[in-house]
Amino acid sequence: MPFREIAGKTVGFGLTSLALILGGILVLFGSHAYNDYLNGILGWGLVGLGLLTGGYGSFLIGAIIYDSRLREREEQVHVTPRGGPPAPPPPWGMGDIGRPGGIVHFTDVSERRGGGAPRVVGVTMSNIDGPLLIVGLLAWTILTLILFAPTH
Repeated sequence: MPFREIAGKTVGFGLTSLALILGGILVLFGSHAYNDYLNGILGWGLVGLGLLTGGYGSFLIGAIIYDSRLREREEQVHVTPRGGPPAPPPPWGMGDIGRPGGIVHFTDVSERRGGGAPRVVGVTMSNIDGPLLIVGLLAWTILTLILFAPTH
């Protein structure tokens, strides 16, 4: 579970909704002019906004917990039970591979195929790459328009 994210959102939404509700209560019960007709609307509006903020924060935290549980469930190993013994190897040449004494010897280097393994490739990008690309494309467009403009 992402504890820092949940704790941060709990504190943020909790303090915000508490401040709105307390502000609304202070507006309702505090001193004001006798002809201030919007005082009740403002007070109850702040209380309602505080309750909405608290409800949205609770919904958001619940969604984060649900998503983390869903990810944990997806990361678990799922093994399909077999109905019987393993099938024999396929007839196209995989009978000796992986068995004792099944070492494949190559006589010519040109006969080798494959031998690699899947690898994860990572690309690092920063936040400035997008704007730099846009500025570069705009500069390229302007230079192209200037250099290849018709001169008649």
